[in-house]
Amino acid sequence: MKMKKITANSMQEATIQIRQQLGQDAVILNSKTVVKRKLFGLKKQQMVEVIAVLDQDFEERANQGIKHVPQKPVLPKKEPIETPVKHQSFTREQTIQTAPSPQPLQYERNERHVGVLPDSLMAVDQKLKDQGLDDAVRDQCLKGLLTQGVVKEDEIEKELEKLLTEMLPPHASEKPMIHSKYIVLFGSTGAGKTTTIAKLAAKMSIGHQKRIAFITTDTYRIAAIEQLKTYAELLKAPLEVCYSREDFVKAQQTFQDYDHIFIDTAGRNFKEAAYIKELTDIIPFDESIQSFLVMSATSKYQDMKAMVKRFEHVPIDHFIFTKVDETDTIGTVFQISAESQIGLAFLTNGQNVPEDILECSPLEITRMVLK
Repeated sequence: MKMKKITANSMQEATIQIRQQLGQDAVILNSKTVVKRKLFGLKKQQMVEVIAVLDQDFEERANQGIKHVPQKPVLPKKEPIETPVKHQSFTREQTIQTAPSPQPLQYERNERHVGVLPDSLMAVDQKLKDQGLDDAVRDQCLKGLLTQGVVKEDEIEKELEKLLTEMLPPHASEKPMIHSKYIVLFGSTGAGKTTTIAKLAAKMSIGHQKRIAFITTDTYRIAAIEQLKTYAELLKAPLEVCYSREDFVKAQQTFQDYDHIFIDTAGRNFKEAAYIKELTDIIPFDESIQSFLVMSATSKYQDMKAMVKRFEHVPIDHFIFTKVDETDTIGTVFQISAESQIGLAFLTNGQNVPEDILECSPLEITRMVLK
């Protein structure tokens, strides 16, 4: 985005300078009358201060994800001087598997935006940064606000809410979130899968009067089986422990008359390829199985990104984020969903079963980011 702050004796003179410096496509964002002191402060003069932007430059930067550097002129009898790329941004259009790690643009943003963007947009940028959103997402928001000509504080929140919501994958509202016969939860150790699966099962059993059953493949922790067995007894639901694909097929036959079968899996180090293989060896991830990747909202963004990449060969229908009550920022949750284009199904905000679980739409996630 190419911006200029022009101070001139009149609006006409300011307009002429804007056209000379930015061209005919420049847009005036803001103008006001200021008082300048001359002759060592002895004389006052009213002048016009105008902020203008050339949006074409912002569009190019947002699409290409690179810092705009003016080209140097070609010198006689020499090869053209090629300007190196300074930064590479991680954009929403790139897949999370192939995108490079986002590089900081803080120096560039300070150099180009501070003192040029209206205070209202600077406040928006800082608010989104505090929530953990990266430069690419924040730039896209600023671009959208500038394109719509929204710079007043009372207009910004509504437009910003719309811009952020459009970055998330749409919510399929025509069907309930839990709609398959088999529901499997998987993820790293300590994410809260067993407690979460109990909340979902209770929700369907008590809230929707569905016949439910449990399958667990978590044979690594005795406590995990006992914990799930306790939940199963409270909900008066049967439980099968599966050690192999053959056990899983038998459990499917046993529970063929049930509405929903909730499948708990072992919490393991997601960096171990053997864990992913064990998961797919036991569970056949076909169309009858609805799969949820469970992650903690307190995790670092880079760890979330690495986990999604590790499970790239396992179908992930939706995310479930736990421990939302243990963090003050939700931006990383928004970021990973926007970049991977995998929808967010549920948030958990406590240990109470079944109360502390929320089904979330893209709009609700956006409002959590903003408020």
